Amino acid sequence: MSSEVLVQSASEVIGRQLKPFPEQEPYIIASLGYKGGIGKTTLGEEVAQELDAVAVDLDWSKGGLTAGWGYREEERQGAPLLEAFESGKVPTPLRGGDRKPDLIPGHTTFGENEPSAEKVADDLLRWSKELKRRLVVDTHPDACPSTYGAMAAANVVLTPVVLKVREMRSLEQLLEEASDYPLLLIPYMVDGAPSEQLINELESLATKYQVSVGPMVSYYKWIGVRRKRVAICSEPIFKKEEPFVEQIREVAKAALNYVR
Repeated sequence: MSSEVLVQSASEVIGRQLKPFPEQEPYIIASLGYKGGIGKTTLGEEVAQELDAVAVDLDWSKGGLTAGWGYREEERQGAPLLEAFESGKVPTPLRGGDRKPDLIPGHTTFGENEPSAEKVADDLLRWSKELKRRLVVDTHPDACPSTYGAMAAANVVLTPVVLKVREMRSLEQLLEEASDYPLLLIPYMVDGAPSEQLINELESLATKYQVSVGPMVSYYKWIGVRRKRVAICSEPIFKKEEPFVEQIREVAKAALNYVR
């Protein structure tokens, strides 16, 4: 499997057709990874922006989506995510305007107060239906109840794949435990000369566990040092950002057209 075939393998996923979901029906995309630093939060945030979806942050890490969005829990009263699960009420997303997705913010104490997987799945489906919005759910990088709940509710689970040895071992563990969920593997942060051996390993794992490989996203050094709190996919899009935005659009298209 050459690097060019990464693109070709994605075309089948992008080209599949789903009948459009009625507006009132839930549509949930989860962003999943068993290892930190593989890009799942950035991927989820940008796909949410591209699809005008509500981002839901189930990752209680301080460096996650909520903090990057600009929400500072120490300056706020309450914890909207926890309160929504406890009360049964549908949370009101924070408005992101034109430059970042609307957000149901996470909280650093969520890990200590996680609902059951069943509760998370049921509530996410209800939120999507009642809000009449797609949800993109960023999960914690562990096999924890909220992560399994998000995967159970999801129509598709975007799983960034970094073509490095340790990251591939983590992917293999994830596939061993969760390949029965609707996973879509996204080769992510792919450099100009990816390892042929690791590309072949990805093909082998995808075949063994019968999961799809979606569009790839290249490595962009500038993303790691970027300080802006707005989505890259928001207008105006600068010239250096255009290749990344186009790749995210292909991922978003694949997420909507996903068929197991």
